[in-house]
Amino acid sequence: MKNDIPDFQTIMLPMLKLLEDGKPKSLNEVMKLLTSHFSLTEEHLKIQVPSKQMGLFRNRVGWTRSYLKKAGLIKYPDRGVYQITEVGKRFLNTTPKKLRKKQLEQFPDYQEWRKTFSQSNDKRKVTTTTRTDEQTPEEILATTIEELNNELASELLDKLKENSFQYFERFVIQLLQKMGYGDFSRDTTQHTGQTGDQGIDGIISQDRLGLENVYIQAKRFTNNSVGSPEIRNFIGSLALQGVNKGVFLTTSRFSSSAIQTAIDSKQQKIVLIDGKELSELAIEYNLGVQISDTIEIKKIDLDYFEE
Repeated sequence: MKNDIPDFQTIMLPMLKLLEDGKPKSLNEVMKLLTSHFSLTEEHLKIQVPSKQMGLFRNRVGWTRSYLKKAGLIKYPDRGVYQITEVGKRFLNTTPKKLRKKQLEQFPDYQEWRKTFSQSNDKRKVTTTTRTDEQTPEEILATTIEELNNELASELLDKLKENSFQYFERFVIQLLQKMGYGDFSRDTTQHTGQTGDQGIDGIISQDRLGLENVYIQAKRFTNNSVGSPEIRNFIGSLALQGVNKGVFLTTSRFSSSAIQTAIDSKQQKIVLIDGKELSELAIEYNLGVQISDTIEIKKIDLDYFEE
């Protein structure tokens, strides 16, 4: 019976077609329509994922929804509500026969997502999450965790982009605090982001007496990458303040020229944190996320079996 439940890629095109009328639909409406489309019964819907925390079909619909949004084919006008975009409508006008991850690569939004979460500028090598028959169970588990964390990181960045730039500025200050910077008293951090802030969004003291300060710039970009002009302006702001340490954080990416500008800076040491690294740090330090499930992996206690 489990084999009757379609995989998340098979659900993609039917789900998009069900949203073709342009009307926002709730998750429950989508689930009801898809259940009917695939002729699933109540018994099918009772089948759960291995953790027993969610129905298998609902889980797969969730992954379908996520990939359609990554490609810009649907949007979330409200929490738990889905709606087709103009990009999605134009795609359906081509009368596609199928829609799977391979076809998503034609859409700019999906290309941008892949660019962000498969590589991070010059800092990381391209990683792959493709499973093969040659992988050990431990390797498969590690790959699965990486996929889940990439999905979580993507959702976290979406939330940051949806909120105001003031919220993002406060978020990055809280993140640096969780990382151990400025965690000495209530007065070791300042949120300065406002009109006339001279390009400084926050200040964190590295020591209790405030003798060493780190200045922060936060850019909540939705699509564009941060270029060298923004880095030069930040360096100029640091010079005006008479300080030599700065952290530039963004929800987007840094262009190669921006990275080189930071590297070439001799008087000011600039640390760049792009959207991928930002979301990874938030996950690592549990900011804006929570533990959903815990898996225990056990091994033989060799000492127990010794005579």
